Order: sequence, then C-alpha cells, then structure tokens
Amino acid sequence: RESPSVAMASTSAESEGSGGSGTANERMMADASRALTAYAGVPASIGAEGGAAGPATEMDFNDVFSMRRPQNVMAGVSSGLQSVGKGILAGTAALVAAPYLGARQEGASGFLKGLGAGLISAVVLPTVGVSIGAAQIVRGIINTPEAIAEANAGKRWNHRKREWIREDLVEESLRLGEMDDEDILEKARARARERGSAPGIEGMMGGGGGGDGKVSETEFYELLAVTPTATTAEIKRQYYLLARKLHPDKNLDDPTAKDKFQKVGEAYQVLSDPELRKKYDARGKAGLGEHSAVDASAFFAVLFGSDQMEGLVGRLQLATLAMAGADLKREEAAQLQDRRQGRLAVKLAAMLEGYVVGTEEEFKATMSGVATALAAASYGEMMLHTIGFIYEKQAMEFMTDPVAGMGTWADLGLRTNMARWEQKAKQISHQMSAASAGLKVFHAFRAGESEAKGQGSEEEANQVRMKHQKNMLPHFLEALWNASALDIESTLRHVCDKVLHDFSVPPTTRAKRGEALVILGKIFQQAKAPEGMVDPMAQVEAAMRRAFKAEGDGGDGAEEEDGGEPSRGASS
Repeated sequence: RESPSVAMASTSAESEGSGGSGTANERMMADASRALTAYAGVPASIGAEGGAAGPATEMDFNDVFSMRRPQNVMAGVSSGLQSVGKGILAGTAALVAAPYLGARQEGASGFLKGLGAGLISAVVLPTVGVSIGAAQIVRGIINTPEAIAEANAGKRWNHRKREWIREDLVEESLRLGEMDDEDILEKARARARERGSAPGIEGMMGGGGGGDGKVSETEFYELLAVTPTATTAEIKRQYYLLARKLHPDKNLDDPTAKDKFQKVGEAYQVLSDPELRKKYDARGKAGLGEHSAVDASAFFAVLFGSDQMEGLVGRLQLATLAMAGADLKREEAAQLQDRRQGRLAVKLAAMLEGYVVGTEEEFKATMSGVATALAAASYGEMMLHTIGFIYEKQAMEFMTDPVAGMGTWADLGLRTNMARWEQKAKQISHQMSAASAGLKVFHAFRAGESEAKGQGSEEEANQVRMKHQKNMLPHFLEALWNASALDIESTLRHVCDKVLHDFSVPPTTRAKRGEALVILGKIFQQAKAPEGMVDPMAQVEAAMRRAFKAEGDGGDGAEEEDGGEPSRGASS
C-alpha cells in the first residue's frame, strides 16, 4: 500500500520542482496522491515538502519489537519469529550502513567509528530480537488455555486492545450515541490550528492561508457557503460536505442536481488554487481568462467514495484522513474506526433481520432489489462484489468453525481454514496490484522526466511531462481502488464478526444471521451493472484525462472514450 502513494507523492513534488505550471488540474491530482499517501500511513514529511509527521504516524517500540500480548501459542510464535528476524536484519543493516555513513561524514576516522558502532549493533540488536522473541513464544504458550476457553465461550479477540471481548450490539448502539465522530475530528483540527497549520490534508501539504477578505465578486464564495477570508482547508471541507449533499447519484429526482454539483465543483477548483483564487478575488470571473473548470466529480469520487455505498462500507479511512490529516492521533483514528465498524454492524444486523423473522424468498427478493439499485451506481458492481465476497466467506467461516462458530470437527476445520485462506489470497492480490500500479506510476514519471530533459524549452518540457501524467492515470486509479478495497475488506471482516458473535441475541438467531449473510453475499457477487453502462474505471480515467487537458490541446480522444457523457465518478 505504501508503494503507490510514495511514488505519486514523489511525482507531484518533483514535478513542482521541475518548473511545472502549478495549474488547478495538477493540484487536483496532487491532492488525490497526498490523500493516498496519508491513507497508506506514510509520514507527511515524505509525501509533502514542509509537512510534519503527526501523532498518527509516530512509531513506538512495539512497531519494531512487539511486546504486545499474544493471543495464543501460534500468535506468540509468529510474533517471536518476527522479532528475531527484525533484530537480525536491523543488526546487519547497521553493520553495513554505519561505516559508510561515518566515512562520508568524517572520512577514515568516521569509518572506524561507524564500524565500531555497526559491530555493536550487529551483536546487540539480534540479541534483543531473540530475547523478545523467546519471551513472546512463552507468553503465547501461557495464554493458549485461556484462548481456547474464551473462544469456545463465543468471545472474540480484539487485536487492538489485546484482550477477549464479548460482542453486544445493544451495548454498541448505546456507546455510539454517547458522542459524535465530529467531536474526535475537531480535536485533531484544533491541534493543527494551535501549531499554526491548516487542518486535514491541506495542513499536511503545508498550506492553509485564507484570503484578505477584499474581493471584487462573491459568487464562488456564496456557492460554497464560505466567507472570502476562509482558509483553503475550510473551503475543501465545505466542498466535501456540499458535494456529498448535491451529488447527482443522491438526487436522482432532481433534474438540476447535475448543474448544481458542477457549479459547486467549479467554485472549488478556483478557490482551492491560490493563483486562480488571487485572480478571482481581484477581477472576478473575468480575471480567470480562458480557464476551464475541472470536472470536480472525478476528484470527489476517487477521493471520498459514493454516498450510496456508505451504509455498507462507512466512511473510508482515506476520507477520514483527508478531513483530519496528520494531527489525528493513532488512538483517535482507532476510535473512529471502531465506531465505523459498530455502526455498520448495527445496520447489517437490521438488514439480516428480514431473513431471521421472515422467509427466505422475501429476503432474496428484497436484497436482489437492493443489489440491482446499487449496481447501477458509480462503481456499484465492483463494490458489491467486494462486499459480497467478504460477507459469504466470513459467514462460511463462522458456520463451519468448530471452536468459535457453529461447526463441528467432522471436517477437521478444513472448510473454516479454506474460507480464511481465500480471504487472505484476496488481500494479497490487492496489495500486489497496488504495489505494481505504484511502480508503473513511478517508472512513467521517470520516463517523462528523462524525455523532458532533452527538450529545447521549458514549455516543451512541461508538455512532455503532461503527456506522461496522462499515462499515469490508469495506474494511479488502480492503486487507489486496491487501497480502498483493502480498507473495505478489513473493516467488513470485523463488522461480520460483531454481527455473528452478538451476545445480545440467542445462538439460534446468530445461526440464522450466518445463513442470511451467505445468501446476501452471493446476491451481491452476482450483481451486474445495467447493460451499456460505461466501465467505472474508464469513466473516471476519461474524466481525469479531461481535467488534465492542457489549454489549446486538441485532446487525445478521452471524450469519445465514454461516449461523450459526463463522468459520474467512482465510489472508491
């Protein structure tokens, strides 16, 4: 997950350093890449020049040598072997790197000092790793009897808290009502303001200054419902809220929805770009010259996802980080994710109630209608297939698990393990795809820079860079989709666990929920987008190609790629 984000962050940063035009189009792509960087957990200082890594990216001892409580003997062995491996690798790296760095800084004397430090590290770090590894294995053995008893009692292991918990959706509902996500996000924004930075992604990019309030016209500010003194971060946050409210997919009965959405998008593209905003403040629309508004629906859809799917997947972590940025503490991010999972579990349990208290035929008919409607939305088919896969496999794991579920030892747990392996294979596939796409983006950027160096003028070099940026788009979108899919799958696994191990209902109800989840998963996986609907990845790619179209460029056929219809965006 880190490869594509780091590559895209490098792309945008180095393009600016190479004399790029800094247009709103380039900033749109930069914003998306920075968001992906933040989502991947990369410190802001890597992804944005002048940014500062916040509490969410800080490391502690457990990130290197884990001393966290192991669940059982298998977890203890896994943790122990990782600590041993990390110790050996760290010691070897220090032995090689320390003399080299010392020689570069102080010559021969520095080499000797570095060699001494490297030798010490080569002995100490593996020793520490082995010691911690042995301790983790012993702890795992000691915890195994408790793990067997708690699992047989239906409790679940909470990997974050490192303890066995009793799921209860009634209590979960009450806890969710005690506070609001906005309360947590506001704490991160307040920390950003205290250190003089803008909240959210804008702060990670080192921006956030507002206008001086002196403007020639206020139409764009009124469209976004902000004042002329609003910061870039405030404009971006307001656009996010309005775009969700006015998105055409959410207002199918309103024939003016598309026009409203585009106007808000045009206002955002101008006011989010410092140069365009300065021209607009000075002379209004007349000061923008030949500027063409970018189709903001593409950026919004790629970055934040479809509102129609939020009831099934919640707010993506990518969107949360875009709202709070690096000032969101690790514990706060975990708390938001726990609340997201709790809300989705309550909603999913309510959805499955149609099968628990009704008939299978009625449930299938209702859910088939839901699937048909959602499949017609942007990225609907791909999203439903991802959701359905997790639903089915998690339900199968629960129904066949002889320890923590409803299964027996007749098949020696083979079907349970098969369901787990299939999910793991899917996860690895998404990780490999995201990394591969990131490498392709990086290579395309390098090729563009190499070709640009051979041009006669800076204008010609920028044209070459723009051409290669267009070629990066499909790979960038692929990386973004796979990163979002990993988030969705991980979240839904926890959601299904909550629903299927809910102590607030009797075992018979939990068993019925498992049956319903298998049915629902298969319905979602069989969902098809309406015939003639443009491939969602191609839709967004075409829209973003238009967004990156240089002034005076004759185009590259992107408009014909989707039949000339406006892009509806994507949900991931």
